[in-house]
Amino acid sequence: MSKLASFNNQWKTVGRLPKLLALFVVGSLAFSYFGFAANAATLQPSVQSMHTHIATPSTNRASGWSVSGQSLNSRINSEGAILTSVRYSTVLTERLLQPSPDLKTTLASNSSTKVGPATATGAIPGANIGMTVADWGLSASQQATEMANLHNIGLQWVRIDASWNTIQAAGPSSFDWSGLDQAVKSIIAVGMKPELIIDYTPEWARRPGATGTQFGEPASASAYAAFAGEVAARYTTMGVSAYEIWNEPNIPNFWYPAPNPSLYTAMLRDSYAAIKAVAPNAKVITGGLAPTSNNGVNIAPINFLQDMYADGAQGSFDAVGYHAYSSQALPNTYESWSGWSQMNQTSPSIRSVMTSNGDSAKQIWITEVGAPSAGPRGVGTTAQAEEVTQAVRNAQNTPWIGKLFLYTYQDSAGTGYFGLLNADGSPKLAWSALAAALK
Repeated sequence: MSKLASFNNQWKTVGRLPKLLALFVVGSLAFSYFGFAANAATLQPSVQSMHTHIATPSTNRASGWSVSGQSLNSRINSEGAILTSVRYSTVLTERLLQPSPDLKTTLASNSSTKVGPATATGAIPGANIGMTVADWGLSASQQATEMANLHNIGLQWVRIDASWNTIQAAGPSSFDWSGLDQAVKSIIAVGMKPELIIDYTPEWARRPGATGTQFGEPASASAYAAFAGEVAARYTTMGVSAYEIWNEPNIPNFWYPAPNPSLYTAMLRDSYAAIKAVAPNAKVITGGLAPTSNNGVNIAPINFLQDMYADGAQGSFDAVGYHAYSSQALPNTYESWSGWSQMNQTSPSIRSVMTSNGDSAKQIWITEVGAPSAGPRGVGTTAQAEEVTQAVRNAQNTPWIGKLFLYTYQDSAGTGYFGLLNADGSPKLAWSALAAALK
């Protein structure tokens, strides 16, 4: 007798209820198996093969950096978190926020995640996604290679410094546009759009007590605004349509010796008028606020924005600039100290402050976000890739996020380990994650 015939004879002797139970168990096992297989494919890290082609510069990009006055400053904030910054010619502060659970634990557990609203769908994948880069000191060929790579992966925006300190270093009547001209042309040549950060004070324009650093507070809001108007007059005709008023004005790393919301707001109002006079359709973005805590020097971004409104900022900007760093938590993991969570999940939040001041229709431009793959607060390459994936997906599906700029393209002496490429030009997992997210 065949095995099949034997099985049929035995099956006939089984009662109806046991038969139903057996069918239920078999069906459940089949459903679980195929469901697991489908989920496993979905849960694989959203990264392409590391063999993704990148036109790597023939010269190590890091060697092209011009690092001026680099120093490592560490201090303890009011909650005991270490804030470490690297100062360099065009750069960013490495974010060390609040103590948080180990990111490997965060990645392994979904029970504590809390995702903010994301309701819009059907967005063009890369239309609102860009990269913040620090390109002063690169040759034209290095910039061309970099911009080709950014464009080829699917980005459409690049955020760079329009350094007042560099362009008018010799005085109020002198202009050296050569470096910025080269950078803007390299961006536009490949079909991307520049966002210019008008920042950093030349020595002659700094107030007393703020000398010796390009991050020194300007002595005059009107002098800064005059320069902003010159920038807009020159570059709007080249295709620039977005101008950001300073970078991280709420921390002394970029506004020395201490943040000054009143003066900053005066600069914003005057610059808005100067830019709109020559480029009425341009977007004016408030300076991207750094995620930090109040400690007697730093001003938390939500409080700084409240101060701006109290000082009359309403009506003098088109979008709020913000830096949504959340290391070591991921964007989709709620933490009260997280820069990402503070956009709309805390009370108050950046969004609630905007809404209470009549600006609910305006968007937030996330002009910097990212995580270091190594270093004192490095999260590792896998978590860095997941950071990129979550940030980009959220930006694509959240109506009140106007633009998102990742920080940054490549590791170097200035950028630390925030780059999506290693210092030698080889791609990290985050580069492939970005490619996948932009498809």
